[in-house]
Amino acid sequence: YQRRVHGHHARVLIVQRHIRVGKQICTIPSFLVRVSSAAHIDFASTSPLGGGRPGRVKRAKLRAAESKKSGGGEAAEEEEEED
Repeated sequence: YQRRVHGHHARVLIVQRHIRVGKQICTIPSFLVRVSSAAHIDFASTSPLGGGRPGRVKRAKLRAAESKKSGGGEAAEEEEEED
């Protein structure tokens, strides 16, 4: 699966450290890639797009779903303490 990205979004992905060339993370949008290195452009292994840990929002949603599954979270604990 190859994702196509255009213009502004490509620059944003680079600045947010999602893109690597070989083993080196690229953070400069104007970085010139040699023809021999073009095959090595990929998502960074630390990026959620490249198989790294989930992003901030997804981690928060997972945490909320886990606390809801385990008994309602903080609201249930506060009610028990008041009784």
